[in-house]
Amino acid sequence: MSVARERFRQVISGDTCTLAANIFDPLSARIAHMLGYEICVLSGSVGKVANLGVPDIVLSNMSDVVDACRRITRIADVSLMVDAEDGFGNAVNAVRTVREMEAAGVSAIEIEDNFVPKRFNLQDPGLISKEEQAGKLEAAVAARTDPTTVIVARSAAFGLCPLDEAVDRLAAYSQTGAEAVMLTGIQSREQIEAAHGATSLPITILNPPLDTRNDPVFLAANGIRILMLGNPTFAVAVKAIHDSLKHLKEGGAMEDLAESQATPELLRTVNRTDEFIQLQEEYIRE
Repeated sequence: MSVARERFRQVISGDTCTLAANIFDPLSARIAHMLGYEICVLSGSVGKVANLGVPDIVLSNMSDVVDACRRITRIADVSLMVDAEDGFGNAVNAVRTVREMEAAGVSAIEIEDNFVPKRFNLQDPGLISKEEQAGKLEAAVAARTDPTTVIVARSAAFGLCPLDEAVDRLAAYSQTGAEAVMLTGIQSREQIEAAHGATSLPITILNPPLDTRNDPVFLAANGIRILMLGNPTFAVAVKAIHDSLKHLKEGGAMEDLAESQATPELLRTVNRTDEFIQLQEEYIRE
């Protein structure tokens, strides 16, 4: 039994809305764990930049993402939900994706219905057919070697399709054996209510309308179990690195950065110094 997967299931089977930590590498996952976040989410966009230095296009592959997940779950005891893109291919590719991500310790795997664009920077390339997505989700569910792994049906339909089509897709995805759904592109409370009416599965949501983000009662009442607020942590980290390096490059004093730096005590906790000293004292014998 995976403790991390059981923890994820407890969150989505509850009756409240939990804020997830959108992380991008082992360090950010470690800090989220220290702060008590129950769920961490690795999204494709920041994961590619942080781990490969490339934009959010098809320049990464399944193995790249699996490697990032393995390094995260190895260093941080978190329940990790990962953006598995479109399963990295057809339904058969999705089978391998699920098995590799399971082996890397992932708790929940998102399979999206976005059509993978053939050209860079193409906005809203559209969706694959409802039937193709259902096949991918069924294949992903069947591929699990651990039944506690959660397959998440991710859909952008509410941002790209008429409401009736989005509702129809969500209802169809909910019959595939997937145990949660993820919604992107939601633009109104009415869409959230319609999604809740279309599925009995727990819902995870990315960047809902501003007037709902601070209304946990409304979100929880409409089946939202995990709330994701995009990737502000990544953007803050990038700016901090850029500004500190620029300051030093332009001749600024290192001392000027003192108030912006983590304390030695925080660094020691983040890098688990005491834990490894304890291992050293217990097991190294001369």
